[in-house]
Amino acid sequence: MVDPNGGPAGLYFEDDDDDAQDDAPATRLPIKKIAIVAGSVAGAALLISGIFYGPTVFRVLGQSDTEIKSPDKVGSFVLDKSDGAKNTSEYIRDAIASEVSLDNSVGLIYRDGGTDAILVAGTARIWQPDDVLSDAFSTVTDDSGGVKDARDVDAGPLGGTMRCGTTKVDESTLTVCGWVDNGSLGVALFSNRGVPESAQSMLALRSAVEHRN
Repeated sequence: MVDPNGGPAGLYFEDDDDDAQDDAPATRLPIKKIAIVAGSVAGAALLISGIFYGPTVFRVLGQSDTEIKSPDKVGSFVLDKSDGAKNTSEYIRDAIASEVSLDNSVGLIYRDGGTDAILVAGTARIWQPDDVLSDAFSTVTDDSGGVKDARDVDAGPLGGTMRCGTTKVDESTLTVCGWVDNGSLGVALFSNRGVPESAQSMLALRSAVEHRN
């Protein structure tokens, strides 16, 4: 199809169209409106973050002054200060502390007749307590297939989570208990003691070891 003015249709335009485009007002970005909308979105995001994470931040800050102590005696448990006990407990302590990034930590072995309790406890700002406790359990049972039948037990007045289960070491069955809150972690291995009794022993050990200022 040929344009009546001599050019191919669709390639040429009348000069009036160019003039109309030149006369059209320039389109301006609504900067103020965009800023208001962006500010509203950011404010809403901050509010939502505060709703979901505010309580966690409060707990983390509130428990950041936690201290871990090493009493010589806890109930009927007596601290073993021999070199062999120190070497064993500190080896386990180092493994857990490096895995979950503990700031200050201790490795202790307590004895109560025929029951040994290897306890590792430390402080940290813990944002995801359940994940940290699971990582600690995996570290102490990496060669024995993990913790079996783990279940939550009474965490006592210090709150947080306390969990106990069992693991196999060679032919022996050990009870594994751990506590975690937003300021500390503790894991203990008990020999010759069932889950209910170990849970009670863990409560006593935690109360003696963990202190908040």
